[in-house]
Amino acid sequence: MIPATDITPAMPLTMIFRFRGGMGMKAPAAIQATFADFKLIRGRKVAQLVFEVPIEQADAALTSLGGLPSSVDERWCALCRLDLSKAKEPARDEPQKPKRKMAELPLSQQAALLCEREAFWRYMREFECYHSAEDNESATAALRHYLGINSRSEIVEGSKVADAFLALKSRFEFWLNEP
Repeated sequence: MIPATDITPAMPLTMIFRFRGGMGMKAPAAIQATFADFKLIRGRKVAQLVFEVPIEQADAALTSLGGLPSSVDERWCALCRLDLSKAKEPARDEPQKPKRKMAELPLSQQAALLCEREAFWRYMREFECYHSAEDNESATAALRHYLGINSRSEIVEGSKVADAFLALKSRFEFWLNEP
């Protein structure tokens, strides 16, 4: 829900609706439209709110609303304002960096990723006797204690700490992939 303090008069509205009478919805349940006009219909004691959508989206909007209005089939809608100032910017067409394989990462990053895995926590509890490994933080503490270091950044290629880490990681992966 958008706080009332975040709502501005020029803010577009989104119509979110549910068909009355138990009819199912097959189309998207929301459209984005601009509040364009307000009309009083005195003879019927109602007000009309007019919303505009780009012509390219008209068919989709009508489909979402269940087609053209009919005097026989009443459809109720709910309206809510959108705060576009808090909307995320659309993704740019910049190519995303390809994900690196675990083995290509520095050992300290591999250790950090390992400590996030619940399977590693279980391995540390059951096979390395670190019964306190219940979450990322305690698994990190267990790994530091096991390696005799104060920080995972001390796991540097070619060091004895790195050899001990790689051996632990190898045993974990073997345990993980055991038939």
